[in-house]
Amino acid sequence: MRSCILSIGSELLEGSVVDTNSAFIGSSLSHYGTAPDMIRMVKDNKEEIISLFKSLSKEFDVILTTGGLGPTFDDITAECLACACGVDVTLNEKAYKHMKERLERAGVLLNKEHEHQYMLPCGCNLYYNEKGTALGFSMHLNKADIICMPGVPVEMKTMFLNEVLPVLKEKFSLKEITYKDLHFLSIPESYIDTAIRNLQISSDTECIINAGSGKVIVKLRGHNHQEIDGISKVLVSAFKENYLGDNIADEAKLIVDLLNGKKQTVSFAESCTGGLLSEYITNISGASAVFMGSVVSYDNSVKQNVLNVPKDILKEYGAVSAECASFMANGVKDLMKTDYSVSVTGIAGPFGATDTKPVGLVYIGTACKNGTSVYKNIFNGDRQQVRMRSAKKALFYLLNIIKDN
Repeated sequence: MRSCILSIGSELLEGSVVDTNSAFIGSSLSHYGTAPDMIRMVKDNKEEIISLFKSLSKEFDVILTTGGLGPTFDDITAECLACACGVDVTLNEKAYKHMKERLERAGVLLNKEHEHQYMLPCGCNLYYNEKGTALGFSMHLNKADIICMPGVPVEMKTMFLNEVLPVLKEKFSLKEITYKDLHFLSIPESYIDTAIRNLQISSDTECIINAGSGKVIVKLRGHNHQEIDGISKVLVSAFKENYLGDNIADEAKLIVDLLNGKKQTVSFAESCTGGLLSEYITNISGASAVFMGSVVSYDNSVKQNVLNVPKDILKEYGAVSAECASFMANGVKDLMKTDYSVSVTGIAGPFGATDTKPVGLVYIGTACKNGTSVYKNIFNGDRQQVRMRSAKKALFYLLNIIKDN
């Protein structure tokens, strides 16, 4: 199945709205081994949209559009599709009834401006909208089925999964593939690239490397489960010190879920990350049951007076040191009475470096009932990247000690 995604809306091109719909559709189709062949954004221009419908329908089996189904003057997808197919737009009774019921339920009166939304291409197929007022619709043009969905993400996602995807699966005999994502932290992608090249992976298995935010994700796709399993074992074994897990959406969520399962708690002592580590955890639903709090000990007086880092330690080794990180981790663990604690202290830059302590030097400490560990890291990047990579690496160390205990 050759498919194209057409994201319609001038707001997408000016950057005021981010196109998350295409990413969702692409990810969903990839699970069936048929990622989109093209993704394109187009402004609300009638001539351009009609031209694209006519030309792309000669090349693709399916064109999936998002946006332009609303009641306002710039919602022109239905009109454009009708024109491209050589039919009129007519009052669609099912679309009218659906909209009327939805609006009445919300206490909104149906008025003349809403008429635009239920004027659909004559003879189109309809797709139910569980979350909104605009039904989806489709027409066949040249070799393509052109399927139009709302631009509101929650509406589009529900319609795609419940209405559109089942149709595509049946028509094109789509079968779900083996789908595995291996997550690695703080490792150059070139190391993993070399290891993968040495494996001589068959053409039946697709392998993609994504790098960013201090993490490398190896995406394995295909119907050969045995080969994918073998590749996974080799890579995990080769880089076990950097391996986070497979098919995980977020290491912070994994930590929260593990702690909730064990009925255990954690606390943080942050310096150079300035609360970023805490933000990652508190973004996760359920964190309130396991995360007791954090001390953002940016100034040495807070390290000394709140976290009980000895004055002599700060004077002899400095705030950016393994010794300070160790006392910080134990200090916050005792203060918050938690099962685990993590400390972060370093030089995020661009100032503050010395000959022996460069920008990017970060010490991360962990403490639990089995003892205290401190890890020295040197992160590349600007100030924000160093802070982000420090917080991500701290989550990695925390995840490991939770698993080990």
